[in-house]
Amino acid sequence: MKILLDENITRRSKSVLAGYGHDVIHVRDRLPAGESDTCVLGLAIDEHRALITLNGKDFIVMIPPTTQLKHYGLIWLRGFQVTRTTYECIMREIGSFLKKTDDNGQSIKNTYHLVKQDGDSYKIVQRFPKTTISGSWA
Repeated sequence: MKILLDENITRRSKSVLAGYGHDVIHVRDRLPAGESDTCVLGLAIDEHRALITLNGKDFIVMIPPTTQLKHYGLIWLRGFQVTRTTYECIMREIGSFLKKTDDNGQSIKNTYHLVKQDGDSYKIVQRFPKTTISGSWA
């Protein structure tokens, strides 16, 4: 899967996600620091990439169900801090989830998911549209 990491996601996440076979770039590989969320989402759409971000609230107003804009998926890390000690675990969860989704012939296109802390681990929940494609893919 093609993935774009937002500016607030550490570049070190690229190698973790690439380990699952994903094509990963960081927004700073293509855009200057502090570029608008509209430009970041535009880049993700232009390059057919799912976007991983900490500030999903700024992006969900630009995608369905709020608008009809077609996109390649949004993964929002919500309600917890990503630290140097937790980023790798979180990215492994996301990498595994996206690999499993791809391997099953499913797509996260035009969806958004939340990554939530669940005790000492993390789970991924599809928020739009509501379906059964969610869970932990360890």
